[in-house]
Amino acid sequence: MKFEGIRLYYTSEGMKVTATALNESSDRSYMAPHVLAMSATPIPRTLALALYGDMALTQITDLPPGRMPVDTHVLQGDESGCEKVHQMMRDELLAGGKVYLVFPVIEESEQLPHLHGAAADFECISSKFQDFQCGLLHGRMKSDEKEYALQQFRTGETRILLSTQVIEIGVDVPDASMMVVMNAERFGIAQLHQLRGRVGRGEKKSRCVLLASTPGALGRLKILEKSSDGFYLANADLLLRGPGNLLGKKQSGHLPEFPIARLEIDGNILQEAQLAALG
Repeated sequence: MKFEGIRLYYTSEGMKVTATALNESSDRSYMAPHVLAMSATPIPRTLALALYGDMALTQITDLPPGRMPVDTHVLQGDESGCEKVHQMMRDELLAGGKVYLVFPVIEESEQLPHLHGAAADFECISSKFQDFQCGLLHGRMKSDEKEYALQQFRTGETRILLSTQVIEIGVDVPDASMMVVMNAERFGIAQLHQLRGRVGRGEKKSRCVLLASTPGALGRLKILEKSSDGFYLANADLLLRGPGNLLGKKQSGHLPEFPIARLEIDGNILQEAQLAALG
């Protein structure tokens, strides 16, 4: 889709906009538009552009009124870890809470047998929690089916919602008080922070449990235990994945253009240079 004469772009969740999307949609514009991009956790390239000075940066560090920080726990997704999480879920449900159970895929795959699937695990979870109604939500469902599943969860007719990452943005169920993410290593830090934002939207203390199926992923996921600050997490993501190509399309990665310094590590030197240049 292309528009002519665009003067201002506003993008919510700028991490979902590709590096070329803005340019492609405004090829016919007679002048470069102003851009306002908002995101809880900007992708590495967007954050690097802000640090580099191509975008002015404003941080909103306060939680919305009435919100409480979400307690986050990272566990090994083995049999012992799953049993512990199921007990935590039961305790939360008995206390009147609602639980999101998030999966990286819908169905199990022969190529990736270690991955849990939302539809594949539905019967197993329903069997383990027979006292509580379970619901299912994923991207292959029709729009009215998705809305019905969410409405059932909002009203409390279902207390456990098995879902893929379709709930990442735009879902508001204030009394949802717990989230469990299966195979959390399959998600990026920004995605996990966005998913975690689906709980803790009311006054009830909430928690998020990240289950990792590979021991090597635990260290990366532990970052989310330490902080609920999206900007801190975006900086950590920048350090881990690199800034990508600031003049091209690549949105992450450590590139060889800067052989002496790395923007994600030596950004303070760049900031000092900017201040010196400004006067």
